[in-house]
Amino acid sequence: MLVGNTLYALLDQILKNHIPLIIICRLVVFNIPALIVLTLPVGIALSSSLAVNRLCRDSELTPIRLTGTSLRRIFLPIYVTGAFLSVFSFWMSEVVVPRATVEFQKTQSAMIGYAITASPTLVSDRVFTYQDYSFFVREANKGVPGNPNALAVRGVLIYQNPVGLDGFPRFITAQSAIYDDGNWTLSGVIVHMLDSEGFTSIEFRAAQMTLPLRAPIPMVASPASGFAGQPDQYTMTQLGDQIRLLKRTGQDTTELEVAYQFKMALPLLCLAFALCAPSLAVKFAKTGSFMGVFLSIIMVFVAWNTLLLTKALGLSEHLPPFLAAWTPDILFAAIGMIVLWRSE
Repeated sequence: MLVGNTLYALLDQILKNHIPLIIICRLVVFNIPALIVLTLPVGIALSSSLAVNRLCRDSELTPIRLTGTSLRRIFLPIYVTGAFLSVFSFWMSEVVVPRATVEFQKTQSAMIGYAITASPTLVSDRVFTYQDYSFFVREANKGVPGNPNALAVRGVLIYQNPVGLDGFPRFITAQSAIYDDGNWTLSGVIVHMLDSEGFTSIEFRAAQMTLPLRAPIPMVASPASGFAGQPDQYTMTQLGDQIRLLKRTGQDTTELEVAYQFKMALPLLCLAFALCAPSLAVKFAKTGSFMGVFLSIIMVFVAWNTLLLTKALGLSEHLPPFLAAWTPDILFAAIGMIVLWRSE
């Protein structure tokens, strides 16, 4: 279902631009690791609820309890499985998902080439950022005479950030430009240099100027982002380094701090569900044979919506990043331990 949602979001591009089957297969394959991390908690909740519910309905739990075995001992294999899946999910999130996300984004970028073939006009009135430069492009079209892979760009404004914390940026305007393999060849160029007060100190014209900036075609065709890439394509160590770097320059790191906490909290949701699901299954086993499935659906629904809510509160700075990420884990683990204690 989740794979289908991914393809459905891209269905319009796939059909309109005649994307080959191999590109579609790459999208599916490289999206699977991220989906596995999301679905493992659902799997442990469903399987443990069904298993314990069946034990209760078949009256197999009663003779085990009559031997003096505690519920904690009976549920120990489920707890161990939940802990193992949490470790496996964390490994996937740290090792496999970042690499797969990079390849997924590269595959999406490759789709831009087919969009170019289908429609020669790439963008109009687009702003994007690359390294220390921000670009405004009035219009970008596919192909120039003698080089069908290059971009013919019209109406370019380039904003170059100052080297130090003080001062103002440099502005470069160009009537037209050609982008080819990481090089911007600007024509009809005017460079504006600003002094410390923001007034124009130097202004000169050039017939042509070349900037060796590998601002790729996909970046022209997509909105700018303050952070280079999605948090999913970075490990916890890389996110931590990025957070410390941005804090030293006084920039906001809320989004990255929330993503950093979720890197650990989401995999450990497997253990939280392993602690919660068996206890609830025993509690409500007598109410029906489908109670295990129903409990799993309710748990996943509540957990997912709680996760989305706390993440939104964390990003809006109404909750600390730690609580935004760990609230679902703490909530379901606590519910499971309380119900287990009362059942004992």
